[in-house]
Amino acid sequence: MASEESFVVLVHHRGSVNRKTRSGVKFTDKNPLCIIVTSTTSYDDLVSAVLMKLGLEGAKRVKKFFYRIPVTVLQNTVKYDCFTINNDVDLQVMFLCRRQFPEVRTPELLVRLVDVVSSSGGSNRNTNTIANPAGSSSRPAVASSSVPVYEPVVQPSPPHLLLLTSMAPKATR
Repeated sequence: MASEESFVVLVHHRGSVNRKTRSGVKFTDKNPLCIIVTSTTSYDDLVSAVLMKLGLEGAKRVKKFFYRIPVTVLQNTVKYDCFTINNDVDLQVMFLCRRQFPEVRTPELLVRLVDVVSSSGGSNRNTNTIANPAGSSSRPAVASSSVPVYEPVVQPSPPHLLLLTSMAPKATR
């Protein structure tokens, strides 16, 4: 029985889609996540991995993924288009393309995140997001709601320890 190959997928979470490049589509994000997947990774597994790595479980949900799909290879140039991934069947397209286009070593996704709707039926969507660069005491930068700004949650201990402690039974008084 052959072991299943795992590979890295770059997940852009703060950028946008630029369609006017020499190679077709390009995702603009200076700090993408690296997620390890296999060909049996499900859509739900991918969603969970991204939200956990960003520390946004329960606060955000994945609206959709965009896949930077290779469409042609001419000499040493790969042309890309954009493919929306919404389910397991769509995700299999990425795995198929990886086998058909060995020139593309690292698949790239762009994730669109939205706020989780509260149990009261309302959303905790903010119209403006205030962001302060780490270590900066200068005035905050205000971002328009049309451009998503997602700041990773700063956690006091590694996420796997927080996960274990959050699942521990609550002590009663």
